[in-house]
Amino acid sequence: MLSRVLSGHSFLHIVRRAIIPTWAGNTQRAVSTLPTVHNAQSIQLLGHNVKETKAAASISDYVSRLRPFSAPPAPQPITTPLTGVEEQLELTSVLRKRRLKMNKHKHKKLRKRTRALRKRLGK
Repeated sequence: MLSRVLSGHSFLHIVRRAIIPTWAGNTQRAVSTLPTVHNAQSIQLLGHNVKETKAAASISDYVSRLRPFSAPPAPQPITTPLTGVEEQLELTSVLRKRRLKMNKHKHKKLRKRTRALRKRLGK
């Protein structure tokens, strides 16, 4: 049924018009409520006349409610000297970090090896 109704019509024609069946079995065409260029109102946008659809109207309404962007103030340099606990920061050396990482890696490897050995001996 739908293929018979749609035959002979282009896609744009179907989008622009809604096909509504009547009781007599004939098809009656009515203008749809889809936002198209034909049912749009003309508006002024950035110095140009533009056709406005319902979607464009909602977008322009949303944009009109936005506040203008204002950047935050630039960061100020810190001029106060460090006092108390902040002066006594302890730094972990790179060598110590690498050693700890290697020890952790070796320990994981050892655990994996012993687990595999226990599994083989248990069978």
